[in-house]
Amino acid sequence: MDHMSRVLKKISLFNGLTQAELESLARIATERTYRKHTFVFMEGEQRDAVFFIEAGVVKVFKIDEEGNEQIISLLKKGDMFPHVGFFDNVPYPGTAEVVQDCRLLVIHVNDFNELLMDNPRIAIQVMKVMEQKIIELQQRLQALLSGDVFRKVVHLLLRLAAEYGEKRADGVFIAVPMTNRDFANMVGTSRESVNRTLNQLKKDKLLDIDRQGILIYDLNALKVHNL
Repeated sequence: MDHMSRVLKKISLFNGLTQAELESLARIATERTYRKHTFVFMEGEQRDAVFFIEAGVVKVFKIDEEGNEQIISLLKKGDMFPHVGFFDNVPYPGTAEVVQDCRLLVIHVNDFNELLMDNPRIAIQVMKVMEQKIIELQQRLQALLSGDVFRKVVHLLLRLAAEYGEKRADGVFIAVPMTNRDFANMVGTSRESVNRTLNQLKKDKLLDIDRQGILIYDLNALKVHNL
């Protein structure tokens, strides 16, 4: 098995493929490396590829009418993006920026569409991924519309811990470097309000944040704050 086939097999969307199917897919996939703070694509650009994260973290965001960044999602190893526009000639719906140095697998959109038509199993998996993203967005919207800033921030921290958290001796570490502005953009509030909330959580000895990521000392205690 060559390098590309091995990499593709680790992507959940493709791990049920036969060796022959993997080799066929490897012929249409390429590998790209992106450094932190670089853009994979910009909102409104012509959509020409589908991306799969081999390593690293990518954030997808939109800019609202007032020029504020609204983060739609944080994407990690194994994730596919974008999640919309299959079979339609539409531009990228948001901007994708690298948060943590990335290796991405890239498949041209026309090749990917043919892959979906030729392989119903992959098409079904893609629909499941899109369904899950819709559910996640609904849950985020519900969280944004209910509760105060404190509960919104705690809810976000719990979601990040569930999706990216790594259990360590001193707690749960989220290896996603996020600024207070990123927090504010994800919960739909001001940076000042987020600052106050995070400082309070630090004073309560529940977490710590640095350039490497977020360390939650006591996940159960943080969950109590979300009740």
